[in-house]
Amino acid sequence: MGLIKVELREDESLTSFCSRLAVANARTAFELCQDFGFKFRKVVDGDEDAIAALSKISGVDRDVLEAAAVKRVGEHYVSVGGDPTPWVFHPRAAVKFCPSCFAEDDQRVDLRPRTRRYGRKTWFSRFIRTCPIHSRALVSAGIGSNPNHTHDFCSMLGELRREVAIAAAASTTRDFSLFERYIYGRLKGEKPGNDLLDQLPIYVAGDICEVAGMVVLYGKKVRTLKKSDDEFWQAASAGFEFFKEGLTGLHRFLESLNTKEKLPSAYYGGGQLYGAFHALLAEKLDNPAYDPVRDAVRAHAYNSLLLTDTSSIFGRFQEAKYLSYPSFERKYGITPFLLRKFLHTTEAYTNLPGTNLEVIDADKAESVADAIRDLVRGTDGAELIGISYTGFVSLVEERIIVPTIPHDRKAKISTRFSRKELTRLRDDLLAKGTPGSTDGLMSIKDVTKSLSCSYKEVLKLLLRNEVTHVGIDPSKAGIMSLMLNRDEVDSRILRPQHGYMTAVDLAKRWNTSRNGVSPLMTHGHIETRTEPNSHTKIPQKVVTIEAVKAFENRYISLAECCERSGLRPPRATKRLKAAGLSRTFPKKQMKNAFYLRDRAEAALGLDPNPR
Repeated sequence: MGLIKVELREDESLTSFCSRLAVANARTAFELCQDFGFKFRKVVDGDEDAIAALSKISGVDRDVLEAAAVKRVGEHYVSVGGDPTPWVFHPRAAVKFCPSCFAEDDQRVDLRPRTRRYGRKTWFSRFIRTCPIHSRALVSAGIGSNPNHTHDFCSMLGELRREVAIAAAASTTRDFSLFERYIYGRLKGEKPGNDLLDQLPIYVAGDICEVAGMVVLYGKKVRTLKKSDDEFWQAASAGFEFFKEGLTGLHRFLESLNTKEKLPSAYYGGGQLYGAFHALLAEKLDNPAYDPVRDAVRAHAYNSLLLTDTSSIFGRFQEAKYLSYPSFERKYGITPFLLRKFLHTTEAYTNLPGTNLEVIDADKAESVADAIRDLVRGTDGAELIGISYTGFVSLVEERIIVPTIPHDRKAKISTRFSRKELTRLRDDLLAKGTPGSTDGLMSIKDVTKSLSCSYKEVLKLLLRNEVTHVGIDPSKAGIMSLMLNRDEVDSRILRPQHGYMTAVDLAKRWNTSRNGVSPLMTHGHIETRTEPNSHTKIPQKVVTIEAVKAFENRYISLAECCERSGLRPPRATKRLKAAGLSRTFPKKQMKNAFYLRDRAEAALGLDPNPR
């Protein structure tokens, strides 16, 4: 005689169907499967061979039974929505049910009595706690005592009759929540387009909604172990109220946690920031399914909060907006002491807003480190360019060398100079010389001694390109290797001991004729006074050194423009005219052309030279 057949009901699980088929034929599920040469345990696991055997004896299409199965995919995992899901999120051993559904099942008088009630596949989900049809809370009657009857739905209903009645009486009416609707849809293969939850396995999406809701309802320090099923239902709804908006909702949820209390410092981590929500994600560090949530939380924390790189979120650090001083030292090898001095001196010192923690903007850290590494003291700077410290100080006084950081007593930092700028100055000066060409030349040291002048006066001539015979002594280093023509320097240099210059002196200095200089003195374009000639004692017009310096600071001759730019006079004049510059003094008064120095140097692209 053949088996009595039963139909596969709407949303019925494979184990429930097998159990009803067995009870219709006066067997337990364990016995039925054993009679036909396969194991009920394999049916529970969704084994393909077991499904094929069950299809053969039941007459139900194999694909239909496949859809009703919950397949085991590893130790303590089943496949839900195509994702490996821990058993704890999809428990199947207990009898979970809706009393109203059972009541409707009992009305099917066309079916054999013990085959009327069946288990719905969606009831397995931990997150479905309400019946979508009757809006009643699902209840559980527990697990039977016979291990062979576990998952045998009809057998457990018979064993747990009393427990089923008690549980049914405790069921209350309530809405099928938006959260449950979302999970129900996911179980059916639907994804509504949520850019956070849809990217996650169903169990991860449900888990974070529950815990987030617990934090919302009971605070960041909530303990969930003793919470009731009804409290979890409420929490899931509260969490989903945020996460239904996707990543935007996650951000809003995280921000809501940080407005409830003031955090004392920046040395905090995820536990202090997000409490139990962080704890959940931290506990699952070995589960990569939670990684998208952890990454989103970490990224939002670093982007929206005043965190330093010492703040740990899920045991990991990320590029932060600020670096603490110890972190800066570890990264760049610069002590907090020196960093603090530098920032105080450059007026860039700052604390993390709302705290007393010393920090530096992470975006500026690299440039600050480069600037500090570039600093040298005066003694080191003098050695770098190859000059005595006394000579170095005179160059600083003359502003040929400009400190990067001036001496600051309050910050307790001495004057510091830029290594790059000093190297550039040294190399610019050495570039004016020809290595090995020393005929008729003297060392710069001997030139200054013989003329009783200073290094700064000679270097000014070099920077203005007013001396052309320059050599390099390969046996020396830096500025001290320069060799010059004494007579050329003598003709160009201002002689402080005279205290004034004649028209002849100015002509030599400006590389022009006496007739090119005299009109300046005649027409009052440069301040003059009358002094007796040192040899003839005849009164003559002279110009004080101060007046010469003042004139040179304000004006530049066309000859100097051509010499420094490398242009011929017509080309230089054309370029100056194009920049809107005209001769400062009328051509009728004097043949030589002079221009305002600052504007002319800018028009010709010349670096300002110290005068």
